[in-house]
Amino acid sequence: MEVFTVDNHIWAIDHELLGIPGVGVTYVVRGEEIALVETGTALTVPQTLAGLDALDIPREAVRHILCTHIHMDHCGGSGHLAAALPNATVYIHSSVAEHLVNPTKLMASVRRAVGEEAWPLHGELLPIPAERIRPAEHLHLDLGRDVVLEAIATPGHSPDHLSYRDRKSGGLFIGDAAGLIMERWGLVFPVTPVPTYNLEAHLQTITMLRTLNLPRIYLTHYGPHDDVDHQLSYAAERIAELADLVQRALTDGNPDVEALAARWLPYPDNGPAGVVARSWSRMSVAGIIRYELKRRQSSPS
Repeated sequence: MEVFTVDNHIWAIDHELLGIPGVGVTYVVRGEEIALVETGTALTVPQTLAGLDALDIPREAVRHILCTHIHMDHCGGSGHLAAALPNATVYIHSSVAEHLVNPTKLMASVRRAVGEEAWPLHGELLPIPAERIRPAEHLHLDLGRDVVLEAIATPGHSPDHLSYRDRKSGGLFIGDAAGLIMERWGLVFPVTPVPTYNLEAHLQTITMLRTLNLPRIYLTHYGPHDDVDHQLSYAAERIAELADLVQRALTDGNPDVEALAARWLPYPDNGPAGVVARSWSRMSVAGIIRYELKRRQSSPS
């Protein structure tokens, strides 16, 4: 576990997502009240709580837990954190809030998406009482001391995906709305996962984000980045590259997920973040294949 300062009022806790440092963080945002942005998985919660201890933040002081979307590396720890942080309310898009109350279907879906190699690294969601969950899509959360978090719809990666603008810094907690930047492991790529990925919406979101002239983005995977336009442009390029790769494979009648993933994101099998590269690239290929097949089926012949 590592804690590092992001801004005068923001810290990041590296909770060693999937058992690897440099892959995922939970952000701590402090005004008069304290909010967490992103939860990691159930298995990262002990590290997140240790990070709060290192920051001398009592469990009772955390009032808000914000999730960008329903995928388990972003909300999978929400139930365990809610149990450990008794005064905290959990915020997520209302269209998926039911999966935090009863996570059975979500866990089955995630297991199919990430594959059997990565699934044991996620843990199990703990259900949250419905009264502790609030809709996040219109969130305007005033934490005091001029610290305000506002939700922005950023669909594509998933239809429920939200990002949170920090009005004090101007930065955006971007979740998976564009690409991932895990520089420690040489991994910089967008994730386009099954089952609800939407290519058109994703590219529109990235175009919209570029118009905001953001000074900084706070990535869940991983950390703060100031070269915003470059990273947004690169994510769009990589998405287009993967879409073209998949479209050509479908036309040739040979959409082999593992082979396409290895071509799009080559990474040594014995590399330190190999499980991340394999799992997330394969589910990205599968997501584009599913999207493209549905698009072709719905298009007039």
